[in-house]
Amino acid sequence: MPASAPRAVIVTAVLPYPPTSGGHKRTLRLIEAIARAGGVPHLLTADAGEPGAAETLRARGWIVEQLDDPPPSLLSRLRQHLERRPSPYLHGLGRRLREVAPKSAFVQIEHTQNAYYWDAIGATRSVLSLHNVDSQMLASIMRGTRGLGWLRAANRALSMRSIERRAVSRADLVLTVSERDRRHFEHRARRVLEVPNGIDDEFFEIPADLPDTEDVLFFGHLNYAPNEIGLTRFVREGWPRLAAARPRARLMVAGKGMPAKLARLLGEQERVVSLGFVPDILALLEQSRLVLVPLWHGGGTRFKVLEALASARPIAGTPQGVEEIGFVPGRHGLLADR
Repeated sequence: MPASAPRAVIVTAVLPYPPTSGGHKRTLRLIEAIARAGGVPHLLTADAGEPGAAETLRARGWIVEQLDDPPPSLLSRLRQHLERRPSPYLHGLGRRLREVAPKSAFVQIEHTQNAYYWDAIGATRSVLSLHNVDSQMLASIMRGTRGLGWLRAANRALSMRSIERRAVSRADLVLTVSERDRRHFEHRARRVLEVPNGIDDEFFEIPADLPDTEDVLFFGHLNYAPNEIGLTRFVREGWPRLAAARPRARLMVAGKGMPAKLARLLGEQERVVSLGFVPDILALLEQSRLVLVPLWHGGGTRFKVLEALASARPIAGTPQGVEEIGFVPGRHGLLADR
């Protein structure tokens, strides 16, 4: 890229490569759009990322700075909770942002959890990129939580709502994934732009004929709370019925970050196969009869739904799991609330 190309600073909690989750995919696609428009992406992150990931992105001509912020002290943690911040303020990142922001065309903040650095941005134009209405997602998880975990979930939901409202009102531009999210924020934001998620249809083009297997596929980041909660509920309430009715059926679970409690639950079930991270999701889609989307929490746009539809695989899921993408029940798959 030419030396005169404008620089765009992106503050992100994760290095978005390889794109193994919906959050990684959206962040990566947005940064690629900046590069296609002639900008030079400059990533600031405290994430070490996967081996070789930073080098791969630098080979594209991007600037990638991985800042080594020390773990927050007990005093910093206490201050974080008192100030209703859902995650720590990274002082090293703030200092570096203060240095590079004045030389940049704009600063883009990925996710509400990173929206603490407005003073460091200064007069530089700012973009807040939201993947969900995170406060609503956390509130829905809170309502489904019992015992002492409810207090922690309630505090996280209130903290997120507080920082979300402040961040939306301060950004020059807010990006949302859906019309519903845009409507939620438009009365607080200076300007809101709806930027729906999308995928490469040609990449996901596989034979449309369904295989002779009875494999049911769930794929996604498994330490993302809505995925973990939804899969747990299905395995407890739905899978025993399906396994009894269909002796050939197998539940294939693919994804990184399997929590230990969920792993134990899956290990106790009949014909449930935990695959971990699968590098070739196309091969897995091709051998699957349908894709499972059992989600009762969260928001945004489900990449797994778009990818399943592009692969001509029917979906069995909840209405919340397929909302805002034009899903037609009976044509694209079957839906139920339970």
